[in-house]
Amino acid sequence: MEPAFICLRDELVAALIQNPSELNQETLQRLVEISLPLAKKYQEIDVRGIMQANTQGETQRDLRTLSTALNILEKYGRNLLNPLKPRFWRTVKFNNPVFRDTVDTIQGGRDVLRLYGYSEEQSDGLCFPEHLQEPDTLRVASITVDVMLLRAELNLLLSDNHPNPQILQELVQEGNSLEGNLIADVAPERMTLHQAPALSHTEYLPPDSCLLCGLESPSLHCPSCAQSLCPDCDRLFHKHPSRTHHRRVPLKERAWRNTLPPSLSTVTPDASSLRPPMDGWRSLPAQPPLPRPAWFCAACQTLNDARSVLCVACERPRGCKIPSSLSPEEQLARGRWSCQSCTFENEASMVLCSVCERPRLAGKPGTGDAKPLMAWGEPTESQQEELPGWQCEHCTFWNHIPGRVCEVCNRTSQRGDREPAPPLGKPEGEEKPKKEPADVKAEPKCLSKSLPQEEAEHRRQEKLREGGQKMVAMIREAEAVGVVPELVAAAVHYSGTEIPLAWLNLELPGVLEEVAETATQRAEEEPGGGLGAVTYQEAQAAWMESRGDTDEAVSRCLAARRSKVRELKALGFAERGPVLQALYQNKGDVWQALVQLQRQRLEPFHQRLWESEEPPIDFHSPDRQALLRRLLASLSLPSWGRAELVVSLMLEKPSEGGWELADIVEAVKASPSRDFIKRLLSWECAVCSWSLPRNKMQSLTSCECTICPECFAQHFTIAVKEKHITDLVCPACSEPEISDERELLSYFSTLDIQLRGCLDTETYELFHKKLTERVLMRDPKFQWCTHCSFGFIYESEQLEVKCPQCRKSFCVQCRRPWEPQHQGLSCEGFQEWKRTNDPEYQAQGLAAYLQENGIACPNCKFSYALARGGCMHFHCTQCRHHFCSGCYSVFHAKNKCPLPGCSIKRSLHAHHPRDCLFYLRDWDVPRLQRLLQDNGVVFNTDPPAGTRATTGGGCQVMEQKETMAGLKDEPCGKETLAGYAGLCQAHYKEYLVSLINSYSLDPAVLYTLAEVELVWQRHLTAAQRPPRGPTEDDETFAGRLIKKLTDEVGLGPKIPRRQKTDARGLH
Repeated sequence: MEPAFICLRDELVAALIQNPSELNQETLQRLVEISLPLAKKYQEIDVRGIMQANTQGETQRDLRTLSTALNILEKYGRNLLNPLKPRFWRTVKFNNPVFRDTVDTIQGGRDVLRLYGYSEEQSDGLCFPEHLQEPDTLRVASITVDVMLLRAELNLLLSDNHPNPQILQELVQEGNSLEGNLIADVAPERMTLHQAPALSHTEYLPPDSCLLCGLESPSLHCPSCAQSLCPDCDRLFHKHPSRTHHRRVPLKERAWRNTLPPSLSTVTPDASSLRPPMDGWRSLPAQPPLPRPAWFCAACQTLNDARSVLCVACERPRGCKIPSSLSPEEQLARGRWSCQSCTFENEASMVLCSVCERPRLAGKPGTGDAKPLMAWGEPTESQQEELPGWQCEHCTFWNHIPGRVCEVCNRTSQRGDREPAPPLGKPEGEEKPKKEPADVKAEPKCLSKSLPQEEAEHRRQEKLREGGQKMVAMIREAEAVGVVPELVAAAVHYSGTEIPLAWLNLELPGVLEEVAETATQRAEEEPGGGLGAVTYQEAQAAWMESRGDTDEAVSRCLAARRSKVRELKALGFAERGPVLQALYQNKGDVWQALVQLQRQRLEPFHQRLWESEEPPIDFHSPDRQALLRRLLASLSLPSWGRAELVVSLMLEKPSEGGWELADIVEAVKASPSRDFIKRLLSWECAVCSWSLPRNKMQSLTSCECTICPECFAQHFTIAVKEKHITDLVCPACSEPEISDERELLSYFSTLDIQLRGCLDTETYELFHKKLTERVLMRDPKFQWCTHCSFGFIYESEQLEVKCPQCRKSFCVQCRRPWEPQHQGLSCEGFQEWKRTNDPEYQAQGLAAYLQENGIACPNCKFSYALARGGCMHFHCTQCRHHFCSGCYSVFHAKNKCPLPGCSIKRSLHAHHPRDCLFYLRDWDVPRLQRLLQDNGVVFNTDPPAGTRATTGGGCQVMEQKETMAGLKDEPCGKETLAGYAGLCQAHYKEYLVSLINSYSLDPAVLYTLAEVELVWQRHLTAAQRPPRGPTEDDETFAGRLIKKLTDEVGLGPKIPRRQKTDARGLH
């Protein structure tokens, strides 16, 4: 059996040297199954000593702790064997959280590291000697095999699957039988012990109180530190990694008198964790105890008493090494940061600590659960049972209040308790004396009662629940910003941070880059051409699956890349170079890489398919069936018969007809009728009568006219540039009538799409501008400038409006140019002032009056300083609205009147009220004057005082005239008659009618019977007319009709009605 074991072991050592990352589970299992004594099975480490030293009390927990520590020791060995070693492989720091919570919690862990080659001990860790450039590969591999073998056996023992469990079970039982003495048989050449001189300690007595707190009586003494401490201070003091292996002696009469004084202890640190005390120590001669010296404060250099914990001058702690004031050069450099694990000061650009390689935002690690060794004697009660309360992981203060917030530093710890622990029980065999209430507060903590098992389990469950709630809160916060829970768990597991989102944003990229770089370096060594560069996304997925374990993440990256390469190779892509390039470019996505590889393979076919020009179709080909099949395949014709139609029409195509194959195909798809298809191919333009295929013609949604592209573009280009927006209608039938806003919106929406393709960019933008102006004109706050005809939105409440274009002002109500005299006066008051005080206004006479009371468009409110003489049909130049200038009624085009039963709907007309100038201008002047006189309204017959005569004479009222060049504003120029106030007859009648309208006078009172019957026909039906009495004369019947007419039909609603104005102001 032994030769076979040695052969297998040497094979495993060679395999480990060849590939340190390979697990070799089969060989390791075969070694475990071979039954040999431990001394022959383990050639490098002392398994018996390690097992006995680390199995005391709770066997299962101790074995799991030992297995975890061996796992980390195995990784240390593999790292030393790896050609690509970690950056700081020569040093193992005691404050490294992984080392402290695993390797340093067992006895013999540091000795295994010394066997690896970490033989020099520093104040903060172990390191390789400077003269050794590389570790002893063969020896490290042999030690690593022993560690792997022991770990495998422990795991099988824990799972009850060990093939030969008797030897290890006996070691476990021997370890449990020990009461503090740990014996390890290590080879003499590896660990030595220097015996101390023979001295006696029978007179070495403890102090009266703890040397740190000075409050409790000391119960433990550490010879290495020369400290006699209470249980609480001992636990805090020896939690430090450099002191966890110190032996403490219970201060009982038997144990104390056999303790070696610290000044004479010469046990080397190399063997202190595994060697027992020598018997010669118990016969040492007596020596008087050395008094504890006073100490100088490092900050203020004050001499303090030995029992003082804080300096009496500056109150700084005894162990503080930082002076109270530092020079500027000694202060922390700006931007640099201090590691929370090892306190090393790093440069601002560093992401990981240069010493311990912990991330920058990683929280301060826990103190671990290192078990102190007892030199001899009974274990203390404080070591048998955990003290109540909890220790802050930031400032190490022992808190007794429930919760997780420290009383001293006010920071949250993960190891906090929700409720205080119950008092621990006292040891068996002792009776607890009754204490008075005053003495209860000073009772030592080491004498408390033991914690019941049910309560301990309850507290454990509470801690688990709190940890789960905290993790759920972190996950919910991360999911709110799109971070998956697995990534949060990996971040917490890796860094121990309480703020995973901040750590993921700042530190994770550096960690993943390191994983990707390491995996890429190892991938290059892969046989068969390597595995290529590992992407950031692959590193993240592997790191997340391994829950933050970077070594496992690297292995997963390589395994995943091998699987992807094999999968693509199975799909037909055996050439590794393109496969690795496709995987890298697609971030490790197999299917995206497959698509890219397939596209590359199909690229020549695509080039032949798309780049080659198809030969033209020969419609005179003798193989008619081949021709028809090609047409069906390439032109998407619905049937064989339609393909036959295409061929026949192409053969019948005139030489100068302008038909194309695409036009014929569109026509054939529209109808199977040959005659209809020919009509579609020869469609006539409604403007120029040019024949084109129907699919090339343009048409509007408002009519059925078809227009060729040239006529369509030319018509709308001219209409947009030179005409109003309402002139954008069909050039053939002038449809639609742009008056209904709902139809207008639908029409312009469709027209916009058509104009976009046929108008140039400048014209199309002008079209949109005019559409915008039309929408703005419908806003009640829209105003037209009376000076420059610029439109804008005016939202102020002031009468004075300043045009943003010409910067001139006008009144928002009366539309007159603004003058300072208008300030504080109404529009009527200002008009009265001008008549009385403005010589220029008085010189214009009644012509100025008619201009100021000119025409205002009822649609866009644009004002025209024009008289109403001449044609009453007014066409607004701004909005193209047609209306009557006398009553502002709408002029309807032919057949567009909305009034049912209108007798004149076939002509251009408007429905005028009876007081409109349209009818009253037919009255003679005396009759109009009579209507005013009967109602007491004063009017002018002579020109007002101050009126200036014009050269050449004639009426000077401005009116709109139609000339060869278009509409033009010019003076009337007609002859003025006596008694007409310096106006022509038409404008004098307009002046009188304006007064009639201003005072709302009804002309019906002067109607004759014939006139009232005519007006009745315009506004009322025959059925509404009252019958005439047999004896009723014309005057009486006319009076009754007039009364009925005035009651049923009112005056014009749109005619401006002004306040009664003193007509005498016109004189």
